[in-house]
Amino acid sequence: MTGACKVCGGACAPGPSGLTVCGSCGLAFSRGNVYFEPVYAPGLEEDILATAKTALFSAALDRLEEQLPGKGALLDIGCAGGELLKMASARGWRAEGIELSGRLADKAASPGFRVHRRPVEEAGLVPAAYDAITVFEVFSQMAGPAAAAAEIFRIMKPGGTLYVREFNSAFHLPLRAMELRGFFRPLGARPSVIHNFNFGARSLRAMLERAGFRDIRIRNSPPTAGDPYRTGGRLGGLLTRLLKVLYYWLALAVWAATFGRVFIGSALIVTARK
Repeated sequence: MTGACKVCGGACAPGPSGLTVCGSCGLAFSRGNVYFEPVYAPGLEEDILATAKTALFSAALDRLEEQLPGKGALLDIGCAGGELLKMASARGWRAEGIELSGRLADKAASPGFRVHRRPVEEAGLVPAAYDAITVFEVFSQMAGPAAAAAEIFRIMKPGGTLYVREFNSAFHLPLRAMELRGFFRPLGARPSVIHNFNFGARSLRAMLERAGFRDIRIRNSPPTAGDPYRTGGRLGGLLTRLLKVLYYWLALAVWAATFGRVFIGSALIVTARK
């Protein structure tokens, strides 16, 4: 055994790809948790941070507005260049963000948004200040996601809503094992995404429950539009997009066939209330 899980406290053991895996919640994490500012090839940043996620951001705001018709204050953790902040502000939210990359934080702040440049658990934000908090693929890259979840609960207003999109380890870990065996080498494809922390449905639920959240609902997320990371290799953009959509519908079918117990999508969406 290798100690206690950093999310649920369960017993852990060595797992695949050099990761440590919790036997209770299934969290798979690395020993060294270091933040690296992303560096994208020329022309990719706009696709990755904005264009590919436009529909996902819009759907997030739609969902939040169903639960919070009065809108109010919204905090986007990991706001990158401020793409979601702009959409939220245009729809009547008082939007601000958190971004650790100085370059991206400058970009997000340039239209006048307030952007905090420290991790949420170190930012010293006011308690019960936010009606809605969004976290898009950021828990996986944090040094301490459980501490961040607890701080998010503290700074959210009673009755507020948390909206999370996170990579699903039930999809990415098996793909990573296949990559290491050379399965995708002839295609030049790199479909897996592995970070400091690799969450599945159980580990996300466990973390948010321990932080104090209620009414936690999990579903398979639609994929990002296109192939923004250019991971499809020789499959090309069109075929990669088609395969992503087909797999998403397969994930929905598996979820329905298992009465909502099995999530195999490439990413998960979680909503929770304080």
